[in-house]
Amino acid sequence: MTENDSENALATWKAPQCPFPIEYSLRALDDIRLAVMDAFFSLPRGGAEIGGILLGQHMKRRLVIEDYVALDCEHAFGPSFALSPRDHAKFAELLASAEQNPDRPKPVGWYHSHTRSEIFLSEADQDLHNRCFPELWQVALVLKPHTFHPTRAGFFFRETDGSIHATASYQEFVLESLPVRPVPAGVAPATEPAPSARLWPRPVPRGPVITVAAEAAPQEPAPGPGGTPAPAPEPAPEPPSEAHPAGRNRRGFWVVLEMAIGLAVLAVGFQTRRFWLPGLTAAIRPVPQLSIGLNAIDSDGQLQIRWDPNSLAVRQGTDAILEIDDGLVPRDIQLDAMQLEAGTFTYARRGEQVDVKLSIHLPNGQQSRGATSFLGKLPERKPQPEDPEIRKQRDSLAEEAAKLRLDLAAEAARTRKLEQSLDEVKKVLQEQQRKRLDNQSPER
Repeated sequence: MTENDSENALATWKAPQCPFPIEYSLRALDDIRLAVMDAFFSLPRGGAEIGGILLGQHMKRRLVIEDYVALDCEHAFGPSFALSPRDHAKFAELLASAEQNPDRPKPVGWYHSHTRSEIFLSEADQDLHNRCFPELWQVALVLKPHTFHPTRAGFFFRETDGSIHATASYQEFVLESLPVRPVPAGVAPATEPAPSARLWPRPVPRGPVITVAAEAAPQEPAPGPGGTPAPAPEPAPEPPSEAHPAGRNRRGFWVVLEMAIGLAVLAVGFQTRRFWLPGLTAAIRPVPQLSIGLNAIDSDGQLQIRWDPNSLAVRQGTDAILEIDDGLVPRDIQLDAMQLEAGTFTYARRGEQVDVKLSIHLPNGQQSRGATSFLGKLPERKPQPEDPEIRKQRDSLAEEAAKLRLDLAAEAARTRKLEQSLDEVKKVLQEQQRKRLDNQSPER
């Protein structure tokens, strides 16, 4: 990636899978980065996500990003960059205005920030990209701000077959801050409050203003008539000495007042140190963050939770705990070192929103954590088509069962017939035995 320090410098982004190089204005992306950081610090725990349209030119062998237009998202669904119907309408108006304006560059893609997940395109992002930016050369840019590290970014594009590698950018890059713009001579700079001042206004105390007059340099007396030096002017009379004690008393009063205020502030800070000291210590000595690239992608209700198996935290981790919360009963899944090195875990989600956290235990007793969320409707469960071979076996078994039932019925009929014949034989034998007994009777 090449960079230039001039105001109109361009940087080039390339990837082997991308059919064309992407050139972008360093100043335009730096302005986007500043807006992303401003929104990132506007709210606690991740801030707000923002986005807009990238403007530029599409040529035969390259794409140039020159400017951008920000979308004023109303964040109806929360701090994420999820567009409401009114946001979609405003987005369409911005696109139409940029297309119809002959004096401005044309839309070549769009951008948005991810503050609570890694650099990838979600299903909603892909849907927006396909609907609003259908051209093969139009791109998407995702920015990932951080509190203590530079902002990372990555481009997404359509490959030669039209597909988009949405799980991660082929080539992430870092957006370093640019130097402040030079102000033209004779033009007073327009002052603007810093982001921290806009978010957390603090009153600025005003003290006494002391004006110091510049001393005039000693001058040689001008020569008088005939070359003789003119007499030096008499010095101005000093003010009465009674004014000095009053000035000293006023200055002493302010010094004593400032010392008293300082001591009071120190006393209050010492008494409340348990509230602000841990946060200050954490800010001065932050725990090193080891990126694990945690993300989640849905495939027909099967949530594929992935992390980078090549990251330092995963390679050094002894085991991990995967926390999954899909709105029902949260689950804590213990992962050993081999499962951690696999880099993936599949979970059959039962809710539309799934929050995932991965805590990796390191040998030194510390932990490396990552978190991501997935939001999407559950797929409709359709009955799977029956296997023809299984259907054939089922029909064969049904025919065999019917034949067995027929054979069983015939056997039962034969059994009943034999029973009837046996009863008749018994009756005949009984009758013959009775007759023999009657013939043997002595009365006859």
